[in-house]
Amino acid sequence: MKTLYASLIVLCLGLGACTTPMPVETTYPLTYQQKMRSAHHWDVMAIDVANWLQDALMTPDSEYDKEHEAQDRPTISLYLEQPRYDSAAGAGFYDLLTTRLVERGFILTTNPSAGLPVSYDMQVVKSGLPETVEYEVIVNVSVMNADRYLIRYSNVYYVGDKSQYIAMQQSASRIIEVVGP
Repeated sequence: MKTLYASLIVLCLGLGACTTPMPVETTYPLTYQQKMRSAHHWDVMAIDVANWLQDALMTPDSEYDKEHEAQDRPTISLYLEQPRYDSAAGAGFYDLLTTRLVERGFILTTNPSAGLPVSYDMQVVKSGLPETVEYEVIVNVSVMNADRYLIRYSNVYYVGDKSQYIAMQQSASRIIEVVGP
């Protein structure tokens, strides 16, 4: 009987050694993310983007300087593209970003062929976090040089309530037929 138990234990240990351990679920380390609660926070986001563009384009050894001699250009001209969607949030961010870029010494032009094109988009996603933080905004900013990305910036912000989420969606258009008397 003892031999049977000993054989069974050896068999179980042998089979246990042959199994592949399953990965253990874990979470990411604690990080911090900005939460948008007011128009001032949209300005903070515009400042973040303007600072990033200044660092990426106006500092020595920037991507732009690798293709152009820094001394040949006293300033950089940018063409800030209009937001893709007609919304109060998109228009507000466009205006705030325009102001912050001019403050940092960029020349902003309304002529698409006279400056490096800067485009941005805001993508709203529903988060899986508690009810207090239902939505997040992914902001992507791109500076193009001909047909390639020169630089790109992405960041994520919390959006506090659904009204801010709705403000970023494309406005509904209506076609109204006017019928004469």
